Amino acid sequence: MKHFCVLLYLLTMVSFVTADEPVRERIEWIDIWVTDADKDDLPRVLFVGDSITRGYFGAVEKHLAGKAYCARLTTSKCVSDPTFNDDLLLLLKQYKFSVIHFNNGLHGWGYTEDQYRDGLSKTVDALKEHAGDARLVWATTTPVREKTDLQTFAEQTDRVKVRNRLAAEIVTEQHLSTDDLFELVKDHDDWQSTDGVHFNAKGNEALAKQVAESVAGCLSE
Repeated sequence: MKHFCVLLYLLTMVSFVTADEPVRERIEWIDIWVTDADKDDLPRVLFVGDSITRGYFGAVEKHLAGKAYCARLTTSKCVSDPTFNDDLLLLLKQYKFSVIHFNNGLHGWGYTEDQYRDGLSKTVDALKEHAGDARLVWATTTPVREKTDLQTFAEQTDRVKVRNRLAAEIVTEQHLSTDDLFELVKDHDDWQSTDGVHFNAKGNEALAKQVAESVAGCLSE
């Protein structure tokens, strides 16, 4: 009985650590970029994501030129990280955004899917509380392919699909718009970079075109 109590205590401690402490990656990064921060004659749009978002950001800016000023917060942090929303609030406290297009799902593989769902739910709550009347658009997470065979999805894509389903439940409940980037790219291995994660120039342009159209639709409403 004594051994059982010790084991139960240890399991409780593990649960506590994974729930309240960040699961670190070997390299962690954050990139905040605000174009035309000194101007306010056009709506401002924030893109939240990771290196996928950073890859198509420049092309999105070109598509939205004359319609909106663009900013980005791209990071290796997962929404499950307890400090993720702290970084997000840095921008939300300083700038007013008309549209926030956001994604998170290709980092934080050390978190459980329950923790991912809870983290994303908290991020949506933070956006709704601190982003004023900004229109929120969720972007689905894109698939991962095998480096040696880009026609084959990597095992991580199974988790991507699960995370996308969990996200769909949250955004549907919150009545948010969805920009389905997974659906856009899933049949285009020719758009994929050789690392199986990122996209080549053609892929980034295709992503940027759809993202810009999604945002422009919100701006015109």
